[in-house]
Amino acid sequence: MNITINRKRSVQEAGDLVTTKNNKIYAIICDVGEKYPYHLLCLETFTIVESYDALPTNQEIEEDVGDQLDGVYQHKDSHITLN
Repeated sequence: MNITINRKRSVQEAGDLVTTKNNKIYAIICDVGEKYPYHLLCLETFTIVESYDALPTNQEIEEDVGDQLDGVYQHKDSHITLN
């Protein structure tokens, strides 16, 4: 898998990609109209890790995944290629 990403500091919108020190990658997705519309999706297992009523902070994400964040990236200029 090749990943091209441009770094940013914190989650700012649905679609942002989050990587951890242990090489895991997650996405923030939004399900409009739900009580907890923001979800942290593991891109390795395609499962929802946690749901939120607002965009999560970096600290909340670290607590939910049990790992330190390596970076948060904007999905609009990031590319993932699966081999």
